[in-house]
Amino acid sequence: MVDESDLFYLTDDMPQDEEAGGARPWTVAVIDDDWAVHEATRFALRDYRLDGRGLEILTAGSAADGRRLVAERPDIAVILLDVVMESDDAGLGLVDFIRRDLGNETVRIILRTGQPGQAPERRIVIDHDINDYKAKTELTADRLFTTLTAALRSYAQLERLEVAHRQLAEGNALLEQRVAERTASLREANERLAARGAELARANRLKSEMLGTIAHDLKNPLGIILGRMEILDDLVRQEPPPREAIRAQVEHVRSSARHMGRMIDALIADAMGDALDITLRRGPADLAALVADVATSNRVLAERKGQRLTVEAPERLMFTGDADRLREALDNLVSNAVKYSPGGTNITLSLVREPGRAVCHVRDEGPGLSAEDELRLFGRFQRLSAQPTGGESATGLGLFITRRIAELHGGTVTARSHGPDRGATFSLLLPLDDGDDAP
Repeated sequence: MVDESDLFYLTDDMPQDEEAGGARPWTVAVIDDDWAVHEATRFALRDYRLDGRGLEILTAGSAADGRRLVAERPDIAVILLDVVMESDDAGLGLVDFIRRDLGNETVRIILRTGQPGQAPERRIVIDHDINDYKAKTELTADRLFTTLTAALRSYAQLERLEVAHRQLAEGNALLEQRVAERTASLREANERLAARGAELARANRLKSEMLGTIAHDLKNPLGIILGRMEILDDLVRQEPPPREAIRAQVEHVRSSARHMGRMIDALIADAMGDALDITLRRGPADLAALVADVATSNRVLAERKGQRLTVEAPERLMFTGDADRLREALDNLVSNAVKYSPGGTNITLSLVREPGRAVCHVRDEGPGLSAEDELRLFGRFQRLSAQPTGGESATGLGLFITRRIAELHGGTVTARSHGPDRGATFSLLLPLDDGDDAP
């Protein structure tokens, strides 16, 4: 028996041509408690070469030393293993450790025993995963050469299979990754297609709603035109034709046609300015100047209806935003006040600066808002209970667009009714940042 200090690695001297070629030697482990067996094995295999490769012989003098050796060197190709060492079945215990605990199924294990009766060959071959079984007396130098060569070739074949299996596993992993990436790409494409389909469905819905709105709004002027044309038909049949009456009817027809033209222009503008597609071009904007411009553009119609439109605003109030879009939002609020307020009433447009925000109020003296109106006030294509007081048209998009413009600027728009026939106040609230004017 050799003690633990006898465990060492012994590498046979390789010829210079092998070292120059860089061929990796076959690793063989001899695990035996008889030192003479180690020496005899090294001597018998001193000039062994297979496929241009020599041998690296590792030695261990006990099963316990063998456990440490095989755990440290997973590259061992063949183990020449004694059965009887510390105990009658120490070698068999090492076989189980290699196969089960280490999970090494590639290394070839050749059992050598000097006491065959203590380890019957048939039982060992059946019960343990070994690759050859030899009695030490029959393992001559030639027989050892033949046995080792067969074991190394078997190991080389298993090693190639393991490499192929590893490459196949890596290929499968790469393929799975590519499939996952392709699946994710297809999923994203499907999501984009679904989103596009939803947009197209929305556009089709808007088209249907717009067509319904146009049909509804054009029905009245068309009815007027048709009625006037029937009156004209009766007038031209009279003798003599009443010229003044005919001229009055023609003027009614012309007025209705012009009204239809303005209505169509407004509908097209509202459709082109679909609030979901609004984009902003931000820059410095003077809210006070915008309020004054909107008041000026709406004052003519207000005066025709006998309304008084007044403005209360500071000389200057700067804001970072899209001036054109903000003018559109303000115009929607003021034009609605003019449209739904009766003649002889007051409309007040005021601009004030509050802590952290600018607020524009539009106060009218119209019919106010019903509870149902307040629920659907800022929806798309929503018709409210109030009716225009001067025969103006309404598309139901103005307040919806105004709210969207406010939201894109980080603000909001609110409405408060003061009661039936007592008017309402619409307020556009916009946040001010550090770059805007100080109070």
